[in-house]
Amino acid sequence: MSAPLIPYKSIENPASNLVVGEGLAKNAYDIFCPREGCRSIVLKKGAATWMERDSLKLALPTDPPSTTTDGPPTQPYWVLTNMMDFENIGFSHTVDTTKYLSCADCDIGPLGYHDLGAPEKEYLIAVERVRYRRE
Repeated sequence: MSAPLIPYKSIENPASNLVVGEGLAKNAYDIFCPREGCRSIVLKKGAATWMERDSLKLALPTDPPSTTTDGPPTQPYWVLTNMMDFENIGFSHTVDTTKYLSCADCDIGPLGYHDLGAPEKEYLIAVERVRYRRE
């Protein structure tokens, strides 16, 4: 029987407990879809690097649109530079210059995004929007 999938909110000190490696902070565990009942693996252990990036890219729209920014300007993401490093991921149609990432099996999302207008080619998965399997 495989280990249970753990949501981000259940992990103490995620910045230190989810990473491994000297210099680059790689994901210490396999990363899975956040939906209960879906066991789709998004990333294998060691495939991505923990980095801080813009938190507003994944902010949900408000009605009416807000003129203030609530929350921190950045948030932690698992960052990849090659889309082939994903195990299972879905891409939305382009919205402005952004493609949103979702579970390839159940379509829940967005889990992250890829900004086509960014100077660096990066694929980002929000660390709090996925589950983890500790071996």
